[in-house]
Amino acid sequence: MHYKQLLRLFVPALFVAFLTWPACKKADFDDPELADHTAEFAFPLFSTTLNLKDLMFKVLNDTLSGDTILVNPDNTMTLFYTGDVAQKPATDIFASFTGGLFPLTDTLSYGPLDSLPGVTIYQADLKKGKIGFTIYNILADTLTGTLRIPQMSKNGTVFTWQFVAPTGFSGSPQIDLTGYVLESDNNTLEFRYNAYKPNGEQVVIEPVFGIPSFIVQFDSLEFSYLEGYWANQRYSLIRDTIEIDINQTDLVGDVKIVNPKVTMRIANSWGFPTRGVVKYLSFIGQNGEEIPLESTVFVDSAVDFNYPSFALGEVGQTKYTDITLDSSNSNIAEIFNSQPTRLIYEVDGISNAQNDPSIIGFLTDSSVISLSMRVELLLEGSAKNFGAEQTIDLDFGDLTDLDTSNIESVEFKLVSENGTPISSSLQLYFLDEAGTAVDSLFSDGAQFVIEAAPVNSEGVVTGIKRTEHFIPMSAARFEGVRQAKKAFLKTAFTTAQGGTTPVKLLSTNDVTVKMGIKAKTKY
Repeated sequence: MHYKQLLRLFVPALFVAFLTWPACKKADFDDPELADHTAEFAFPLFSTTLNLKDLMFKVLNDTLSGDTILVNPDNTMTLFYTGDVAQKPATDIFASFTGGLFPLTDTLSYGPLDSLPGVTIYQADLKKGKIGFTIYNILADTLTGTLRIPQMSKNGTVFTWQFVAPTGFSGSPQIDLTGYVLESDNNTLEFRYNAYKPNGEQVVIEPVFGIPSFIVQFDSLEFSYLEGYWANQRYSLIRDTIEIDINQTDLVGDVKIVNPKVTMRIANSWGFPTRGVVKYLSFIGQNGEEIPLESTVFVDSAVDFNYPSFALGEVGQTKYTDITLDSSNSNIAEIFNSQPTRLIYEVDGISNAQNDPSIIGFLTDSSVISLSMRVELLLEGSAKNFGAEQTIDLDFGDLTDLDTSNIESVEFKLVSENGTPISSSLQLYFLDEAGTAVDSLFSDGAQFVIEAAPVNSEGVVTGIKRTEHFIPMSAARFEGVRQAKKAFLKTAFTTAQGGTTPVKLLSTNDVTVKMGIKAKTKY
């Protein structure tokens, strides 16, 4: 179950996506700010305007399939992520009912129906399995007879098998039990046989040296349905580890999220009362430190799961139990804002914790208890120096073939009109065909090129922030740069006011980013 790259959808992917959006393509250089420069050659590299709603849906389509995003009535956006599901199928329990040997010491013998500790089976429907028996006849006469098991029937007909037992060892074939139903009120089966000599005399197949000479064996039993009473028993239920990656790069950064919400959903189709007991639930920090979850939701570290009721005819149904953790009932905000790397949890189950003997329970071969985690993040928070990286395609068009001996200088211009509360520093590395950086856009390191729009006290954008950056480049440097077909962006994002104030990302927020290039000749 993974939360891999979950929180990268909140801030760090935004402006990388602005610069690499499919709409960023060569177009006429029609921006008046860029066209005012009287250069012999001018060429746009990209120009795009995007709103956050379209951008977020684009990012979601390119990432985790478990993500959904909701635009709220006030234009705020909420990101939902549902992780993988850890589950305990009933087939794990059914695996304990595989068969058994039943020695018959008399014409009427009893044998316990193999079951879990504390479980009394009233009905068991078989979808697969075999039964067979062996007889060691010490008499000189061949015996004939029948074996009958009153608690086992198919379509209303009790199991009965005729046999012939010559002197010595003999055995029955493997008899198919598909479709048979076992019924008992005390976990016990009766085995009745009648054995006769040729003259009609009824006999008992006597033990040899104290060892029973008539043995019945069940083999490879598989059940489709169990019905009975589950007493108070504790058993292992679910243990799992969730990997978390808030910052998907090696860059340093810090993210503060306002009131994250985590919902644990238990889906239960086991038909008897089950209490989940949290044995272990801790997050692991970046340095390997353990951060235990503290919450008032769990009473004595336990929660009772909703379950389908046999008495109400709910066989085959699934019942759900939702447990919500937020800042009002837990330290989940503190945990998420420490950027944990893993969540480890282990849950045990207790059947019929109230010890109610009147409750009849059931299991089917499709019954399962599953646990999923859903993270709900209102896109509101702060970030400082939060990193992201991306490789993009480049095309310098006609400038690729221009004679650089006649070029005096080259200048890039980056213009942004930002209506979002996020600023960005950026460095762009030009890559050769082997993926090796041949140069960078800024010779003095990353520069702040997009400034956050102003926000009010509630973190809502109140205007547009326009920024312009001119980046000169010599003809000698451009000679190598213009051959680049790709560029590597390395960015660090900070929300408004230096990342100290939580902001809201609204679906109506947008940004326009343009980048152009001009070359000045010597003549």
